[in-house]
Amino acid sequence: MSILASNLLAAESSLAVGAPQAERKEQLPAYSAVGLVTGVAERRLKEDIRAAARRLGFQLCGFARADSVPHAAFVRQWIDGGNAGGMRYLERSLAQRLDPRHALPAVRSVITVGYRYLPPPVPPVDWQREMRGRIAAYALGADYHRTVAERLRALAAQIAELRPGAVLRPAVDTSAVLEREWAALGGMGWFGKNTNILHNENGSYFFLGELLTDLALDPDPPIADHCGTCTRCLDLCPTEALQPGYVLDARLCISYLTIEHRGTIPVPLRAKLGNWIFGCDVCQEVCPWNEKLVRERGAPSDLLPYLPDLARLSEQQFRNRFRGSAIRRATREGLVRNVMVALGNTRNPGAVSVLAAALLDDPSAVVRQHAAWALGRIGDRGARRGLDAARRREADIAARAAIDAAIEEGAQ
Repeated sequence: MSILASNLLAAESSLAVGAPQAERKEQLPAYSAVGLVTGVAERRLKEDIRAAARRLGFQLCGFARADSVPHAAFVRQWIDGGNAGGMRYLERSLAQRLDPRHALPAVRSVITVGYRYLPPPVPPVDWQREMRGRIAAYALGADYHRTVAERLRALAAQIAELRPGAVLRPAVDTSAVLEREWAALGGMGWFGKNTNILHNENGSYFFLGELLTDLALDPDPPIADHCGTCTRCLDLCPTEALQPGYVLDARLCISYLTIEHRGTIPVPLRAKLGNWIFGCDVCQEVCPWNEKLVRERGAPSDLLPYLPDLARLSEQQFRNRFRGSAIRRATREGLVRNVMVALGNTRNPGAVSVLAAALLDDPSAVVRQHAAWALGRIGDRGARRGLDAARRREADIAARAAIDAAIEEGAQ
């Protein structure tokens, strides 16, 4: 069993989205401390830490010895095979990810916590007729990075009170830490075939956070793999991004393509995205361990946004609408690009006017390329008129080529 690059978003959550393109790092302070804790005192300290974590809203808490990660060879092979796509920051920070001593030289233990979120029920709407996109459940509401980081700081402060002098350095998934590796080593779950950490009560719907510490705490026992012969996630992945052997090819993953990937989405994959415009939950929704983990009430307008509204967002409107949201990570260009693809996948003639307007006026050549593809996919007379009108004005070589390809597609 192996681990994937822990900063993938859909992924991460899965891709649990990752560090930003510019290799952003969450600047969380270290809390000062030292100490070797043994015997009864150690067991009591671990109980006190778990209790403090629960009070702060962390349903899960595990302890691992801070050795080098056991699946280092797999991670290197995964990156060398190109599976990380454009996430080059994973390779640049690989040494730090494989050895926590780069972040904290005195580290002895890693405390990992899990902050659960429950997805809302997906309303039974005809997304093609109503032109509704789909957003991964983890991205609803406030940005989880801030929520988890604030609670981690509070937990670190409480542990520092219990053991004055101990060093505690918080980390979230913007840090160079292989989160899922430490979660598995700390007995918080097992690696599922969808590459998420699975827990027998909480499924995979939880965010991870870590505290690197110089406290020497006994590790918790690992949890056995309970996936058995089930291959639902592999069989039902729309793009076949999941492969046997706990391998996820980010280049095919909808979460990666709609969040991390910059530039154009490969044409053969666009139809497979369906209406996903930020992230993807398929490999979690089909997992038997997640079947009962759904909120009683949902927010369908947030989960299934009206695509024409998003297609018209300016840069400032995008920033205002998604202030404090994980969705900002996709950038305005990336999100509207995804919206163009989803509108094309509706095959709805009602989307033509929105797509034609974007093809003429959107400031991003990347967005215009995808608008052209979407019009070609719809392929009616209105779509052809929109393509012809834009072709006469388009100065960008790549966008003009996309218009020509869409016209050719519509003519077939």
